[in-house]
Amino acid sequence: MKESNSKGKSSLVREAATRVISHQGYFQTSIQEIAKEAGISVGTIYNYFENKQEILLDIFSNEFEDRKNFYEELSRQDIPLVEGIQAILDRHFSQLESHKELLRVIVQERFKPGSKLGKQLNQQYREVLRYVENLVKGALENGQIRSCDPKVVAMALFGAVESIVACGVLLDEGEQEELFARAPEELANFFWRGLRKENKQGGSK
Repeated sequence: MKESNSKGKSSLVREAATRVISHQGYFQTSIQEIAKEAGISVGTIYNYFENKQEILLDIFSNEFEDRKNFYEELSRQDIPLVEGIQAILDRHFSQLESHKELLRVIVQERFKPGSKLGKQLNQQYREVLRYVENLVKGALENGQIRSCDPKVVAMALFGAVESIVACGVLLDEGEQEELFARAPEELANFFWRGLRKENKQGGSK
């Protein structure tokens, strides 16, 4: 019962923090404001989290668990590679759009030396690469695509994604929303055209 209550309180804090941060940004949000939104005391928050960054780590951990479940479900489906890639990218950009106030934090913390959040984000990034790599391997094994190095393809895809995200941070809200809406299909088709097999007449299947 105690463990269940602990999970309930940490979930309450996480959801409240996500709402407050989405309205006013991570750096402008205080523990006091999160406590007020959650309807609990500041002291209660400190029973579960050391500081604001720990709450942010919990937000990303929870989101990534949902994403992993999505990837695992996707890996069990027999769908063409281009559809699988687009589904992953749709999910990725949709999550970024839903948490746009956290986008700058992600970009800033990802490569900051000694950052706990950066370390966690990089671990999650490697997990995503592994799922995409396995997706490409499956397509290679069943003859969907030409011979290629799945690891390099996965890295190239998410290198393109990171470039779009970094550029998106510099745009105004409307332009960013439009960019993130177009990106999944454009990227999926771009990589599919580079991976699909050519027929004997020199065209592509």
